[in-house]
Amino acid sequence: MNLQKAQSWSRLFDKFFSRFGGCFWRSESRTSAKQYVRGLLSEVTRKNSWQLAEAVGLSDPHALQRLLYEVPWEADEMCHENRELVIDELGYDPGIGVLDESGFGKKGDQSAGVGRQYCGRLGKVENCQVGVFLSYATPLGSAFLDRALYVPESWFEDRARCRAAKIPDEVVFQTKPQLAQTMLERAWSEDIPLQWVVADTLYGNSPGLRNAIHHHGRYYVMGIGSQHHVHLPDGRVAAISTLIEEQTHVPWDRLCFRLSEKGAVWYEWHTWRIRLPNDEIGDQWLLARRSINNPDDYQCFVSNAPLETTLVELAGVALTRHSIEQLFQEAKGQTGLADYEVRHWQGWYRHITLSLLAHTFLKLIQHQQREKKPFAHLVELQCA
Repeated sequence: MNLQKAQSWSRLFDKFFSRFGGCFWRSESRTSAKQYVRGLLSEVTRKNSWQLAEAVGLSDPHALQRLLYEVPWEADEMCHENRELVIDELGYDPGIGVLDESGFGKKGDQSAGVGRQYCGRLGKVENCQVGVFLSYATPLGSAFLDRALYVPESWFEDRARCRAAKIPDEVVFQTKPQLAQTMLERAWSEDIPLQWVVADTLYGNSPGLRNAIHHHGRYYVMGIGSQHHVHLPDGRVAAISTLIEEQTHVPWDRLCFRLSEKGAVWYEWHTWRIRLPNDEIGDQWLLARRSINNPDDYQCFVSNAPLETTLVELAGVALTRHSIEQLFQEAKGQTGLADYEVRHWQGWYRHITLSLLAHTFLKLIQHQQREKKPFAHLVELQCA
């Protein structure tokens, strides 16, 4: 980076970070946070406290470590300000909220919420912490909005262990869908233009989350397991897998939403009107996508979208879920999302929040370098 570009980048960062000054009680902690985020944006390979300190010219990491553990400042307020900034730049009605979780491998059993659970980063059950995340996707771009640490129920059977990890006494067990619902309701209470919610089957299989989204007057397109039984308009009750098998020889709509290096990527899609027995919603959509070459390779989604919603719109919204996978990849590779060495509840939230803040800075620079007008983010090609 030449001197002129470095100076321009520094001015942009100073202006960006000034928005978050009110989150800090003292100038020293504000300075440390600014250095921490600068370190996260640096090119060091592993962004732990020692390397961050070296990247920003500090002789030791003590000030950065104290920022995570000791000095008073408001990570939740910073996350709120980050949401407002994202909406100022990327807000779009109707926006799409994307839910997903990410695992962070950990050794030992002292870190808040750690346990043997599935870690997507490692692709297996491993000793890890798991965070649930809410991101925002619009034609203008995508960014993170919120985060929550999942604490397994077994932790709450040992309050001494919780207190050792600085988990507040008022925190109670919540499933991942319940954590997701809390984040969604926080976004809606702040009037974030978020009309759609997309997620995988972990969230789509939850009647409580589906009903909550519906009662807030929002729409969802979420994955659902094929073992579920649904009520059909003709009075039958059938497993979703049975419906798929019955459609083996019936024409499906063939759509392309993505181009690869080898050309257009096509899938076949089909919809039904169904009713789920545990929902208070009434009739809704069941959407299925299958491989053209292997009909047994399919995914299913459920949606409370209005009756007039087209298959193309349902499919396009469903595929928006993949945007959060790209965000995770960027944040872990560029802003140290997974590179932390904290054990306590507060330390986790503070590091993750600062990492998401650094990621937002990169996304907004990327946005400003593009035309600031909506663009077609979905390729809608229908087979003749």
